[in-house]
Amino acid sequence: MRDLITQARLSMRLEVYLRDYMRRDITNDNLYRKEWDSVWQVADAACINKSLTPELVDDVRIALNKL
Repeated sequence: MRDLITQARLSMRLEVYLRDYMRRDITNDNLYRKEWDSVWQVADAACINKSLTPELVDDVRIALNKL
């Protein structure tokens, strides 16, 4: 049960980061766009597989803050 709650919380944090990303006006030539894309793909796949970790979610946050 605890694992399901943890996965739900991490998933909600990812959704917040995605909404924040979508609100920003990020151009394709942004230097950190590739980093965001790769980190997001890994985190999104982990979310689908219910294998998110706090470290993955933190990587998404860090990439978002660089944009």
